[in-house]
Amino acid sequence: MKTAQSFFSLGINRNQKEYALQNIPVIGKIPDWLKGNYIRNGPGMFNLDKKRLNHWFDAMGALHSFNIHEGKVDYICKYIECDSYRKATEQGDLSYSEFATDPCKSIFKKVQSYVFPMLPNMTDNPKINIAKIGERYMALGETPMQVEFDPHTLEKIGVDEIVPGAFAYKTTAHPHFEDEHAYNLVVKFGMQSYYRIYDMANKGKALCSIPVAKPAYLHGFGMSKKYFIIAAGPLLVTPIQLLFWKRPYIENHHWLPKEGGMIWVVDKETGKLKARFETDPFFSFHHVNAWEEGEELVMDLNAYDDASIVNKYYLKELENPSVSLPKGTLRRYRMNLRTKKINAAVISDACIELPRIDYKRYNMNGDYGFSYGVSLHPEKTTGFYNSLVKINAKTGQSSYWHEENCHPGEPYFIPSPMSKNDEDGVIISIVLDTQNERSFLMILDALTMQEIARATVPEPIVYGFHAEYFQEGSV
Repeated sequence: MKTAQSFFSLGINRNQKEYALQNIPVIGKIPDWLKGNYIRNGPGMFNLDKKRLNHWFDAMGALHSFNIHEGKVDYICKYIECDSYRKATEQGDLSYSEFATDPCKSIFKKVQSYVFPMLPNMTDNPKINIAKIGERYMALGETPMQVEFDPHTLEKIGVDEIVPGAFAYKTTAHPHFEDEHAYNLVVKFGMQSYYRIYDMANKGKALCSIPVAKPAYLHGFGMSKKYFIIAAGPLLVTPIQLLFWKRPYIENHHWLPKEGGMIWVVDKETGKLKARFETDPFFSFHHVNAWEEGEELVMDLNAYDDASIVNKYYLKELENPSVSLPKGTLRRYRMNLRTKKINAAVISDACIELPRIDYKRYNMNGDYGFSYGVSLHPEKTTGFYNSLVKINAKTGQSSYWHEENCHPGEPYFIPSPMSKNDEDGVIISIVLDTQNERSFLMILDALTMQEIARATVPEPIVYGFHAEYFQEGSV
């Protein structure tokens, strides 16, 4: 019997191949109503000719398109065309600073940067998420540069910036959408640093500006119908350290639990600070949902007790097949805007990361029922994420999809045509199969978490991050 390869060798420590295939093999029957383009962003190249990158978040980005039509599936993979990727492939080394890997500096450049400190050239490598902003399809990262691409070919169209001419800015890769608006959080570093919200669909001045002495590492933010929510755990940076930049970006941040967690609530209409809440220390990559209930603002967060998960995503950690990943959980924060009291509770003990909800129908709506994410199965809690989990946001009950030697990526919920709720539809996920050394697009019944169909590509796909599904006719 063929021995399964390691997750690390197939899912991380390799460079993605670019290719396109029509009518890839399908097992099972894809629902007739499922017609659209599923596009995922994420790492594609960890190994340069002269350097191996350090962290899961460092790689050159690649896009993957699964176009579903008439029960068939076509596939395209293409690297995101940007200066960082171009120079990395031409020179075999980094020219721009990534999340946890810096370019090598000569002694002269190290002395020069110490005497004349400034932020280095930040990467324009938008390797994290996908969004349709207006009529444009954008690849997003944590720097203000974004790449517009053609959703049919994945070819680059152009480059955009949230803050034109931005210097010393970082942004989240998870904008929020409401009507014609596309909001995102930007962190401005300086002698006085700020958290700011911009409308990416209507560029101009910041909608709000919150001064902060030591900015937190933020990957996302929350939004309800009335408020923006900036939830910052104490993984903090002193901006002067970024100016001298003696180490990679994230390594300038320090876990300071005595600082506690801080949550800022901003009125969307006025841009004024409505409330500020102090809470126990936490760390989070992803917000799940937020809404108002009378005097209370409720926020569901995928959170950890500390920031050790960031270190576990270094490649030197993921090389260990028995790596023990910290367990993120679904947590609910209730904030009373009148009394300024806050209460936090764990909704479910199930491990969850890369959480998704039925965003179009239930974002900013407390009636949502389920959150879907990647997980560690309760009976196999070591190694990399090996399951999908479905968590009932009202009861905390969880159910799983798990298959030996398989590592599913972020799940995406697609409602059926007459869907009545957020488990009436299908879940799609790109799964790495280490036994057969390939990957497949899996389609599950969201109600039962049972497989309906899978479409297989002949090569393993490097394990990635976030995706969007664009229904046929919208592309």
